[in-house]
Amino acid sequence: MDEDANQMQPLNDKQVPNSEGGYVWQVTDMNRLHRFLCFGSEGGTYYIKEQKLGFENAEVLIRLIEDGKGCDVVQEIKTFSQEGRAAKQEPMLFALAICSQCSDAKTKQAAFKAVSEVCRIPTHLFTFIQFKKDLKEGMKCGMWGRALRKAVADWYNGKNGLVVALAVTKYKQRNGWSHKDLLRLSHLKPASEGLAVVTKYITKGWKEVQEAYKDKEFSSETEKLLKYLEAVEKVKRTKDELEVIHLIEEYRLVREHLQTNHLKSKEVWKALLQEMPITAMLRNLGKMTANSVLEPASPEVAIVCERLRNEKLLKKVRTVFTTQCFYFWYDSLPKSHFLKTSEVYVLMRNV
Repeated sequence: MDEDANQMQPLNDKQVPNSEGGYVWQVTDMNRLHRFLCFGSEGGTYYIKEQKLGFENAEVLIRLIEDGKGCDVVQEIKTFSQEGRAAKQEPMLFALAICSQCSDAKTKQAAFKAVSEVCRIPTHLFTFIQFKKDLKEGMKCGMWGRALRKAVADWYNGKNGLVVALAVTKYKQRNGWSHKDLLRLSHLKPASEGLAVVTKYITKGWKEVQEAYKDKEFSSETEKLLKYLEAVEKVKRTKDELEVIHLIEEYRLVREHLQTNHLKSKEVWKALLQEMPITAMLRNLGKMTANSVLEPASPEVAIVCERLRNEKLLKKVRTVFTTQCFYFWYDSLPKSHFLKTSEVYVLMRNV
């Protein structure tokens, strides 16, 4: 750096004066939007504690929309969501909710169209709906207009029955919203036989589904779906460890399907690990180590290390790994089975 550089003088015409009289690089509204999507704040500060988001947090969003750049904002939200650039999902979902309620028709249309892409799991969808409800407080008009009903219906109808069955049994309700609420308010008309089964399961329960389909002829896909839902119901009632493991292995049940007492079993955790998504695996490394699932030189540790070596798999994880979390996960592995230095470098590149 030039020793004679003077902060009170601009280096070039791209610098602007700050509040102290010095010159700094200009921060554009798009830069501020990126900060907001990443941190939930337009400044360069990330607050670990959850902050309640409101219009005052997103003045830049309003400015960009008013400047005719609303569709660009929606595209940035989609990009940040799909590439996993943000520390949390909430700022992106809040920004999408604002775009869906603005006065610009093209921005609203783009926002509702993006719902299925940004809200990948039910938790995201429930959070988006709650943000819309919060933003509507004090306004006379209701929030469940045709555009929102269609966006929610498309979220369900855009997936096959088995995918929706996994989603609704894994994430039953969040933020005060349930799937039953959304089906009722969106006036959903199932687009497939599989989805019709799942909607009946959500609204009427498993016994009603059994009764409705016991004498019917249906496709092989619907048969798989019915067996899956039966397994979900069966694992709720059984106390037999071997049966729980069998159901996990045959139907790829996940941790959220199980009862608390099931998760005290070391063998149950071993069964879960076989098909456990990498994000869930990272979150549960400490628990599995504490439960002696990840013992030195065990097949389970080999599975974990193999996944952590897989750079393609790590890049697909839409989660921002903070350095602090990385060291927690790294420290959770048994000390005698640490990754090699070169493999740790690959993992750290995705932090």
